[in-house]
Amino acid sequence: MAVFPVVKGTRLRATKVNSCGLPVSGNANYAVTEGWVSLAISPVMQEAEELEQRNAEGRVCVADRTPPERKYYNLTLTLCQVNTCLITLFNGWEQELDWEGNAVGVRDQRRVESDYGVALEVWAGGKAGNDCPTPEDDSIFASASTGKSYGYFLTFGTEFTLGDIEIAASVANFTLTGITFAGPQWGRGPWNVVPIDADNTAGRLLTPVTDDQHLVIQRTPIAPPEPTPGEECCPLNIGSVFTAPNFYFGGPANEPAADVAPAQDACVPTP
Repeated sequence: MAVFPVVKGTRLRATKVNSCGLPVSGNANYAVTEGWVSLAISPVMQEAEELEQRNAEGRVCVADRTPPERKYYNLTLTLCQVNTCLITLFNGWEQELDWEGNAVGVRDQRRVESDYGVALEVWAGGKAGNDCPTPEDDSIFASASTGKSYGYFLTFGTEFTLGDIEIAASVANFTLTGITFAGPQWGRGPWNVVPIDADNTAGRLLTPVTDDQHLVIQRTPIAPPEPTPGEECCPLNIGSVFTAPNFYFGGPANEPAADVAPAQDACVPTP
């Protein structure tokens, strides 16, 4: 049974993906940040439709209804202390560079980007009643668990636009809004986010994301990642990291996918 309190957001990771959820390698294609205020995930439904046919007397002779269906979710992400690379990662805006080539801002564009998106992972706090089970034997000492668990949320977003900016004698935040999409090519993902054995070894998702799923929610004892240096965007390498025998989806001779994602190279943010 999953007991799922959600109290405070602790960390957010954004990874650039294509329109099918496949992680995209590149110089500044993922970031982990604490600089966010909130993430709202709101379902958009195809409402149920009443199907009815009346006979010549005006009485109902056939009655049925179509079930409601989730189309997608609206995403509203509010950021604080925003690095410009994160804006670019979400909506493709061009970064403004200074004379040394350092990013100092962004420039907007008319076109709303929909050719790619981001995989959004969020970790939430909140202590559950079953976080500290009574040990049955001394094997607990071999576990890498800290005794703390987290709420883990995974979704895929695209078509992000920047909301209103009000400059006044108050704190101004940046708000990005977008919509979700199915990301089956994310598979089990390029990151280690769940335990894969009794020793709490950190590994990839146990089950791949399917083409009907926009949102994954679960409890995990694996701690969230630390913010990327300066909370800036870092290089992501997939093809050069997921090599035999650590396959992303599987090998050419039916070799299985890796249970543990190989470590990415040390993060040196690209200006």
